Amino acid sequence: MTSATGRAWLTLGLISTLFFIITAATFDSLGLVLPAMVTELGWSWTEAGLGFTLLAVFCGLTATVPAALIRRLGVRANLLIGSLVMALAFVALSRTNGLWLYFIGASLAGLGFTLLDTVPGTYLLTRLFARPSFAFGLYFTVGGVGGAAGPLIYFLVIGATGDWRSYWLVIGAAVVLCGVLSAFLVDARTDVSENAEKDPDISTEGWSWRDALGTHQFWIIAAAFSAFLFCGITANAASVAHLIQHGASMAVAGGMLSVSALLNAGARLAGGLLTRFINARLLLVLSLLLLVAGLLALSVAQTLPVMLIYAAGIGIGYGLTFFASTILLLDYFGRAPNLELYSVVNLISTVGAVAPALAGMTRDATGTFTPFFLILAGGVTLVMLAVLVMRPPHRRPAA
Repeated sequence: MTSATGRAWLTLGLISTLFFIITAATFDSLGLVLPAMVTELGWSWTEAGLGFTLLAVFCGLTATVPAALIRRLGVRANLLIGSLVMALAFVALSRTNGLWLYFIGASLAGLGFTLLDTVPGTYLLTRLFARPSFAFGLYFTVGGVGGAAGPLIYFLVIGATGDWRSYWLVIGAAVVLCGVLSAFLVDARTDVSENAEKDPDISTEGWSWRDALGTHQFWIIAAAFSAFLFCGITANAASVAHLIQHGASMAVAGGMLSVSALLNAGARLAGGLLTRFINARLLLVLSLLLLVAGLLALSVAQTLPVMLIYAAGIGIGYGLTFFASTILLLDYFGRAPNLELYSVVNLISTVGAVAPALAGMTRDATGTFTPFFLILAGGVTLVMLAVLVMRPPHRRPAA
């Protein structure tokens, strides 16, 4: 193993660990800690839910910040700044006695998540691996497992300390430690794109991110990226209540989320292997079809087999769409503009944050979530058809 190869795999290990712990510490932790916070501090669930909304909104709206920091200050500085932001976020959450400190902590956690999450991670992998698809799949998989491990970490810490404030300090320290180690130990110098492109699927046409934004292919990929988030957030927000309304027990309805999360994580790794044999565009078509199947199954689910179809469709579809849309963006527009393009795609996908509100409005108006699931399935079908007929873009030569 060459020194460059060793540094690449060390970097992959570091940023994957960071992705794992930050996923467990933010979205998957806040929902677990909130009941204890609400009980002790006497909040309403509307007030508590607003903090979760701020976490998601700040995570989305700041999606282009790490790209700007990396271009101006470098990836190490971005990771150190993200670690500092996370330190402030978790200290604020641990000291929360009122809503404003809670809102500040949740908002800072959203910004910190963006600074330490997939934008710097994909930037490094794009530069370090000549054939990055497997590295992307492994990276996304470890991050997905972090979501499944979040509850276990929470119960272990609470079992040892008995205090939700201590939990925020412990999990925050783990995030900051991983962020600082990554900042100092990742390979920020190597750039395989300086040599001839070794991956035949990745464009060498010299795209700029501004030129890419002017193509319809970019916007179709952005729509696909948004679609999997829309479906995933919808399932997390509404599926348990919907299945219980249709006769499922709480244990079964909640268990479907766990099944979906595990399949989601496994699908990301599978994507890294499948792209050696299946074109990323066709893989994206398949993944969107699975999301549609999952939504349709969820809309009528009353028996365990149909519930499992829903869990598999959403879980595998989510993981594969996440992976395939990311790889297709790289394949179509090349390595150089990927940092900015991936940031913009993440910004656009913030639209998925409205899914719980729209689903709730549908339930209030009709008495069931089913119409929303069917409308969403129709929208994803349109995106799938657009991907099916899409062809690689070609950059126009300068006049």
